[in-house]
Amino acid sequence: MEILPKHYYKVIMRAGGHQREGRCFDLRVQELSPEESLQYKVVDERGASEPTHIVVFRDTEHPRIYIGWVKEDSKERLVFNLGGGKEYEFRP
Repeated sequence: MEILPKHYYKVIMRAGGHQREGRCFDLRVQELSPEESLQYKVVDERGASEPTHIVVFRDTEHPRIYIGWVKEDSKERLVFNLGGGKEYEFRP
């Protein structure tokens, strides 16, 4: 998905069978270097592994920073997996 600066996105948060929708802006996704990735251990369904990306965005409350994996990156959406059954989906 193309990420534009100063653009609003629909965000869908999923965890434990629950889903919540909202809006966010100032979305940024950055790939972690191997050295940065080694600093983090995230436990998910596959066991412990190093995350590959960091996602940063602002919502109505405050800035949010999450570390995890890009599960899907298509033209219509970006799905970011945090591990432990939690994920964020972003849509234009």
